[in-house]
Amino acid sequence: MKKNSFKVGIAVKPNQDNAKKSLDLLIDYLQSKNISFNLDKVGAELLKANHNVLERSELPKNSDLIIVLGGDGTLLSIARYIPPHKIPIMGINLGRVGFLTEIPVSEMIEALDFFISGKKTIQKRMMLKASLIRKGKEFSSYNCLNDAVITKSTLARIVQLKVSALSGLFADVYADGIIVSTPTGSTAYNLAAGGPIIMPQMEAFTITPLCPQTLSLRPTVLPSNEEIEITIMSNSEEIYLTVDGQRGTPLMPDDRVIVRKSPYYLELVSNPRRDYFSLLREKLGWAKK
Repeated sequence: MKKNSFKVGIAVKPNQDNAKKSLDLLIDYLQSKNISFNLDKVGAELLKANHNVLERSELPKNSDLIIVLGGDGTLLSIARYIPPHKIPIMGINLGRVGFLTEIPVSEMIEALDFFISGKKTIQKRMMLKASLIRKGKEFSSYNCLNDAVITKSTLARIVQLKVSALSGLFADVYADGIIVSTPTGSTAYNLAAGGPIIMPQMEAFTITPLCPQTLSLRPTVLPSNEEIEITIMSNSEEIYLTVDGQRGTPLMPDDRVIVRKSPYYLELVSNPRRDYFSLLREKLGWAKK
């Protein structure tokens, strides 16, 4: 039987008890449809495969669909490699919560059937770009899906930040740090810090101070055409910029972090059986008796 030209890239969460069984189920399905696939190193080790193995950074440009078996952290670890490739990503939840990896293993095959038959449901998720400006020059920049976080280390004192937008000065912030999140990231660190939930199809930023000294300083939602500039006013060198909880760099006094809407979007394959509110009810335990 002729091989399908459609190709799938597979990323797997390491050290997950049910990963091997889920991967076997997925591979059996793909082979039954004559669909080619590439594996990341974790998947290759589980299958004891020595061919069709790629680094995660190489999967997007060699795939028509990325399937993640794991949790949100696993999906974020490959999401950063997708731009500028417009490759949809499907998250299969092997963990506990999983707002991005929303499809349970029990519904994986059905979701794939929907996708392959053209009945797929894809949500375009806004990304943000965080640029570190040091001594007037761009030192580093990151495209990310969830959030950019500036925070102190364990031993550092309260961080002093000057936060501005195109509309003017937001505030001088004395706090443990600050989160700038996308709507997708609103259910991540932002939510744990008391920030609002934003519907993922919206385009906006949320600024959420972490334990601010000024108690009236509350999480604030800004339109996506704003440009948020955060200047490090503290003398401490134990301050860090972290994006999506996975990458980042130490910050220095007078560094500026500029956060703006990224030119890229992430195309997330959503669960055809669930709407966003049912996902919130399930993951957050709303209205459970």
